Amino acid sequence: MTSQFRGRFVSAVVRPSNGQRTTLFEGVQATLGRLAPHGWATLFADHGLDITAQDLAHALRAPLPGINRRAPGFEDFALEGVRGIEPGIPAQSLVYHALASPSVMTTAAGQKLAAFPTLAEIETIENYVYGVEPPCIEDLRVRADGARLAIVVFALEYRCAAGTVHQRHADLVLSRTGVARVGTGDPLYLGQARGYLPFVDGSNTQIRVLPCRYAAFVAALVCGSKGTHGPLRFLDPGNTQAATSGRVRQDAGLGLASAMAAGVDSGDGKRLFWIPMHKLFSGSDCLLDRSIEVRLAASHTNEKIRRAHLKFLAGGHNGGWSEPDVSQAPFVFHDGIAEFSTAPEDGSWLLVPQPHDHLVAPASYNGAPLTYAVPSLKDPNAPWGPYQSTLNLKAQPSGARAAPEYLHARWMVEPNGTETDLNSRPDLLAVVKAGGYRARHFVDFTGDGWIDVECSELALDLPRRLPAYSLVSTPHFFPFVDQTALMQWTDQSVLPSLLQTLWDAPETNEPQLPQALSDQRIAANLQLTGANFDPDDDTMTAIVGPFGSGRADVTRLLPLNLGRASSLPDGAAGIFAPGWDVSFDRTQESDPGTGILDPGVTFLANYGLGSPFPEDTKLCAALAAFWPAAAPDITRTFSPSRSYATATPLIDEVIGLGSSPPWDGVKGPTLDEAGGYAEYASLAYADYVQTALGSGFDISVIGRTTAAEYIARTLTMALVYTALGVKNHSDKLKYSVLSFRKADPTEAELVAAQDATGRRLDPKFAYRYQVFDHADRGQADPTDFKKIRVKFGTLTVLFADPTLVLMQDDTGGWSAHEVRR
Repeated sequence: MTSQFRGRFVSAVVRPSNGQRTTLFEGVQATLGRLAPHGWATLFADHGLDITAQDLAHALRAPLPGINRRAPGFEDFALEGVRGIEPGIPAQSLVYHALASPSVMTTAAGQKLAAFPTLAEIETIENYVYGVEPPCIEDLRVRADGARLAIVVFALEYRCAAGTVHQRHADLVLSRTGVARVGTGDPLYLGQARGYLPFVDGSNTQIRVLPCRYAAFVAALVCGSKGTHGPLRFLDPGNTQAATSGRVRQDAGLGLASAMAAGVDSGDGKRLFWIPMHKLFSGSDCLLDRSIEVRLAASHTNEKIRRAHLKFLAGGHNGGWSEPDVSQAPFVFHDGIAEFSTAPEDGSWLLVPQPHDHLVAPASYNGAPLTYAVPSLKDPNAPWGPYQSTLNLKAQPSGARAAPEYLHARWMVEPNGTETDLNSRPDLLAVVKAGGYRARHFVDFTGDGWIDVECSELALDLPRRLPAYSLVSTPHFFPFVDQTALMQWTDQSVLPSLLQTLWDAPETNEPQLPQALSDQRIAANLQLTGANFDPDDDTMTAIVGPFGSGRADVTRLLPLNLGRASSLPDGAAGIFAPGWDVSFDRTQESDPGTGILDPGVTFLANYGLGSPFPEDTKLCAALAAFWPAAAPDITRTFSPSRSYATATPLIDEVIGLGSSPPWDGVKGPTLDEAGGYAEYASLAYADYVQTALGSGFDISVIGRTTAAEYIARTLTMALVYTALGVKNHSDKLKYSVLSFRKADPTEAELVAAQDATGRRLDPKFAYRYQVFDHADRGQADPTDFKKIRVKFGTLTVLFADPTLVLMQDDTGGWSAHEVRR
């Protein structure tokens, strides 16, 4: 197990910028006083609240004569809310809603607010809501109706109604798992959005880190409740779309993935969830007649390199290192991953990943390059093998990964210290497969860990303290594309006849449905010994609402407009989606001779991802047709696959087929009509680690893709396949997308197509496709070993929107195709 590492517990008290300690109410006065002249006094006056009143405390508690729920941003303010501050209920507190909701941007008259609250100011109002009439522990016990209580750490966000657990009104949403993301630049708080985005203005290849906010609550252990406190996307018994508990039954021949797909679970109505009741914060205002100090600690680990060498040793290969070296940095390290912010404007517990100059770095140990002996990859029965030019450390029979799935092996270090980039050699694949050389390790700065809590004043009342699971994950290349929204669209809107065409697994020819990390019912990393995670605690990643929430009338739900990146696990991919966020391992494994799972517990773990993570990013993105998640689909950038076809194409401009360089450094396919072939970059030579070390990833365009755009691309691609006569997965593999872009309503081809068919496409989501069929998967370019030439058959031009495809035939004529069922 991982050696215990515990972060330093830190106290936090929100202070104004002058550093002076204030009472809780004085903090509220200072916050509203600062905002009042910037349009906020006018905003609140429209609801009958004077935030400049002499007796502000009374004004905040008095019933308001007429809350204007027609004002922009207040359409989804809880109908039960009648005061500026409703004790203990943030969602019914007008002031808290106004400051925390990303939908509140203007006054009722449409005048844009000239300033917005900081996280610390929002936290000040939040604490006042919970502290204006503080309960005692006995109050909370009565409210919990006999349920077990504990101090529990949650990651949290305030969301508009459409993004909440109950979808009745705007509210807090919380999870015992938080997802922060690495980057090369400092975080930038966007006051209007009340959150963060990864973009750096003026520097397209820089990526800002994305923080995650945590807080401690008194929480009750109760069963899931659909329509009230949740969880979000309530899983009913036998739900085949969700991963089940980490304790998988011993059915003969039933692997973990099969057990999960079979719906071996009792549903969320019988699962136990920790539901937050009352927020804890330092001072004498939090609990009646008690003064407490709340302290949190952040502990994170990256042990990918260590795990790789343990895998080598277990498989009978000496990678060059063993104990005690593999327990030292950078085999395993804790520093440089993430820490709590000390900036006053960030509030108490904002976990911020540490920015680094590059997303990855060459690893060194004892002042020398850290290398490993690459094993021979020729034995198909070995626990490792080649995948293109990458070393693939194979999973256990259940699919569990005790080591990184992929290990970079393309940077050779000679005995004399000479370093060679194997991407420069035409025999790259043969060299990697033969092994027998030393390859340079690279580190990334992802990790997982826990956020712990101490409150000694409550040790007798609430001795049980439960940490949150903290993921410091890879960058989110689509911060505006919500994974849960993608799931809901698939569940509720996709035509049944198109479901398999959208995403299908080559092995089963069955549709693969999107999964969010919040739908996984699996324990947190049990190898983090200092965290003391419970193997029976399988609801760590669930999204829940506050205790008692959801028993309210439905407000006006507006379309969810994501102006910020989410730090909760419903915005992250599940374990069977791309390897962006987390993998899984098991405490015990199956008997290789029988394939039967031994008793054991499945748990989430960061170390099963690629080392460094761009190895996973490239290969998962290249296979994005299978992985139904908000991930870049670069399938069409490379020559036709034997298993995967394009699902959600990136536009030509993004992959370097326009005036801009490719977002990932790999140019898309070009056509040589005279030669009768399309030329592709070779997947084996596409090195995302080199991209990360060099100019970096350009997310300025790809990162601004909206959920509607992402869905439109996915849906039109499926419609194009259908128009081409695709019936099954094998049919899809016959076609490659050569060009994909937004259609110009005035371009001659589209005008001709519409005139010929008498049909019109929606100009907002109309795309032009050029596809070709192919007889082979290509041969190496005789003039450039980093290129692949693929002979093409018929070139077909199609225009598509989400309901209709206009396709050109061999004679130049046009026909209309649509799917209705």
